[in-house]
Amino acid sequence: MKSAVRYESPLRDDQKAETRRRIVTAAERLMQDAGLGDLTFAAVAREAGVRERTVYRHFATKDELLDALWDTLDPRIGTGSFPRSETALVEAPRRVFPAFDDNENLMRAFWSTPQGREFRLRVNDKRKAAIREAVADVVKDLPANEARWVTATAQLLYSGAAWQTMKDYWGFSGEEAGKASSFILRLLFDAARRRANKKGSKS
Repeated sequence: MKSAVRYESPLRDDQKAETRRRIVTAAERLMQDAGLGDLTFAAVAREAGVRERTVYRHFATKDELLDALWDTLDPRIGTGSFPRSETALVEAPRRVFPAFDDNENLMRAFWSTPQGREFRLRVNDKRKAAIREAVADVVKDLPANEARWVTATAQLLYSGAAWQTMKDYWGFSGEEAGKASSFILRLLFDAARRRANKKGSKS
């Protein structure tokens, strides 16, 4: 009995890839819809012009869809992996915030829509872990509560919220907002070290 031969169809593969792209693109458009309460597979299917079961064939869970969406967006936004060193964290806003200007509608959606919040919170544990690693040497000699304050503030300064606030309330471009955040991160870390050294000299 002959074994079944699996037929490879380049056309079918191309169609599958195109359908997947349409689904991810639809999810991105819905991410910017302030009136959408939740990013559901049904909503994505309608936006992509496919059946809901087609979305499930490509993405078994919403997490898989969000991972694919992030893989598509990340090169455009320029975040890359979360910074895990002090130097990388200080330089990150200067590098990334100008790219936020190039994707302004999407970045605002991250901070103003329910689905954007869901997207951000999904990766927040990874982001916080990276920030803690990046500032570990800075805060190691501070009291626990002060170390927590410095770490949380560092995350705020490297965020879409910082970019949007400086842009909306101060008229900064992404480039200027990035320079400002990088500058203040350096001042924050230098001040934290001076405070830790001062406390150490008194003990």
